[in-house]
Amino acid sequence: MKPRIAITLEMSAKGERRLNYLDLAYSQCVSEAGGIPVHFPSLPAKEMIYDAVSMIDALVLTGGADIHPSYYGEEISAAISLSPDQRTDFDLAILQAAMSAGKAILAICHGMQIVNVALGGTLYQDIPTQVPGSPIKHREAEGKAYARHSVRVEPGSRLATIFDGMPEFEVTSTHHQAIKGLGKEMHVSARSPDGLIEGIELAGYPKILGVQWHPEKDPASEASKRIFKGFVALACS
Repeated sequence: MKPRIAITLEMSAKGERRLNYLDLAYSQCVSEAGGIPVHFPSLPAKEMIYDAVSMIDALVLTGGADIHPSYYGEEISAAISLSPDQRTDFDLAILQAAMSAGKAILAICHGMQIVNVALGGTLYQDIPTQVPGSPIKHREAEGKAYARHSVRVEPGSRLATIFDGMPEFEVTSTHHQAIKGLGKEMHVSARSPDGLIEGIELAGYPKILGVQWHPEKDPASEASKRIFKGFVALACS
């Protein structure tokens, strides 16, 4: 049977109303790699979350808006676009439940930042103002095409196994925040040419892959195919 893979949803807030939504590209990439994509609403109900995780084989933590800095012990110090706290709370809870159950996890962009924050790490709230002098564009201006830049995989990392023979490649990028301080037992698995962290993994938990770029936005690339196929293989192991 194909592995069932939960994919977290983005959320918008309009007054008291909350709306879940998601780019279909995540599900398409999971399906093409051999998984069955499923979704759960971002409801802050721990019992439901643990029951939901018992039904799946793996979890994708997706991209989205910015995590409130209070989650990593800071105040707002830059121009940011906040994700609703309800989504952050749900993502943190389902990550904890998935890790407790030993599930495979692929964390993309905002999702990678969720993993880092969950383990006590911190973030640059805005790369252009807090990492001055970076020659790399990690996000284009609104309305323009996605930014693209290269990443280099760290030798000996789990990503290096997935990208065997591809130590460096181009990726699609849409973020203005990045990991500043690594969470407990996190290791860097990839970097961009300006030194910013583009990939993470967790010591003692081989089933987690974190990438700062957006593989689902470039599904035809060899790098994107490898990351999703590698993740589905983890889900089956």
